[in-house]
Amino acid sequence: MSERIEVIPVIDILNGVVVHAVAGRREEYKPIRDSVLIRQPDPGELLVRLKEMGFESVYIADLDGIMYNKVNDNIPRLVEEVGMRAMMDIGISGLRRSDTEHIEYVVGTEYLRTVEQLLDLSGRVVSLDMIHGKVKFAKYSLDIDYVLNVIKQVHLRKLLFIDLDRVGTMQGPNLELIKRIRNEYSGLFIVGGGVRSVKDILQLKEIGVNCVLIATALHKGIIDKRFY
Repeated sequence: MSERIEVIPVIDILNGVVVHAVAGRREEYKPIRDSVLIRQPDPGELLVRLKEMGFESVYIADLDGIMYNKVNDNIPRLVEEVGMRAMMDIGISGLRRSDTEHIEYVVGTEYLRTVEQLLDLSGRVVSLDMIHGKVKFAKYSLDIDYVLNVIKQVHLRKLLFIDLDRVGTMQGPNLELIKRIRNEYSGLFIVGGGVRSVKDILQLKEIGVNCVLIATALHKGIIDKRFY
């Protein structure tokens, strides 16, 4: 069991503003409303507020880059100005970018043509993009056990589990599936999707998850600390 589990806030950006991501239906994402953190869906304002709350790291999904290959290149500058670090998913172009002091570019499985491409990602941050219980790749989906057998052959900097079906739904995380991954993967493990309460965070801590990605519960004021 982890001694502590770190909360990493998620910022989803579409059309340059912060949006509420729900169940992976990206075309339906709308600007964030009724947030206890910010009055306007401005990424810079949210970064400043999170820094004030004591958060040091964020996860940023640049949906303009992911969906349209139009990366918001001002965001890394904002992250650095605020004095934070970010794991940043900018879509397939992240494969061609090198990590910096402040930004780690996340390589999602959904951008890979084959599972074997994972073997070329030593030292990178990789996310398992889960949808309907399978790992999504560019042209097909695979069972998690098959993918984990490949991952065990490469040394990743961090492994993220993103349950797209549960993102923004407050349904709770898929604990059984997360346990299976933790049992097979011993590296730094980060989980996102469905977390709704401190109880969920503590259950993930018991499993041995190192960090948890949270957006909705932060904007609702349910979660407000960096460590649990």
